[in-house]
Amino acid sequence: MTDAPLLEMRSVTKRYGGVPAIDSVDFDLRPGEVHALVGENGSGKSSLAKLIAGLYRPSSGTIRWDGVDIDEIDPQRLAGQVAVVSQDWWRFPFTAGQNITIGRPGHDQAEPGRPDHHQAAGDRVRPSMVDAATAATAHDMIESLPRGYRTLLDRNFREGHDLSGGQWQRLVAARGIYRDAPLLICDEPSAALDARAEHALFQQLRRRPDRTVVLITHRLANVRQADRIYVLRSGRLVEAGTHDELLAADGLYRELFELQASGYADTPVG
Repeated sequence: MTDAPLLEMRSVTKRYGGVPAIDSVDFDLRPGEVHALVGENGSGKSSLAKLIAGLYRPSSGTIRWDGVDIDEIDPQRLAGQVAVVSQDWWRFPFTAGQNITIGRPGHDQAEPGRPDHHQAAGDRVRPSMVDAATAATAHDMIESLPRGYRTLLDRNFREGHDLSGGQWQRLVAARGIYRDAPLLICDEPSAALDARAEHALFQQLRRRPDRTVVLITHRLANVRQADRIYVLRSGRLVEAGTHDELLAADGLYRELFELQASGYADTPVG
């Protein structure tokens, strides 16, 4: 049994100024699985993710979480079920540790090396700040900072420090993991990461069987192990299946995958 939600979309359309960004999409989000949204720029991936997260309401159609219409769910309760890791992020003028723990407000996090005394007996063990940073390949990077997790990340302050784009992306990934929501939406979560850090992050995404992941990325090598891949074009869902099934279907997914794969191969991919 898992706490992850089951989400259903039926004939969902989202319009901007009368133009559909999402057009009559049927979509099922199964608990504990990794679902990937792929497609070219402007295909509707991010709009669909925002509908899943409850940030947008559909222009028509229905969205249900665990069988309950999204309009009947308190927005704050819904927000508590979702964490987002994005290529765009807030750089808070706080310490490195606070930039992680702000992902789960209201929880007192112990400093590294000290026990967290706020975990009630019988509660499901939530990831600690260090757990989240380690999962996001950020722990060693943070420990190398002048004051470790206590390093202030803003050069406008005395002894403030700044991070590179890739370092910030690791920290933001840790923030999303620390939030420990049943649904984790990753929108191009590795855009600024090097190849080693990117590989480690994607390996971590499948290590929580009670967490559902929605992954949006242009790097199709990262979606090969997804339980289900959804291919969008002009707001419509045009293909769905596993990596092998979509390659065999010889459609848009195969075309995009082979275009990327050809850059790493001396001979055509077949």
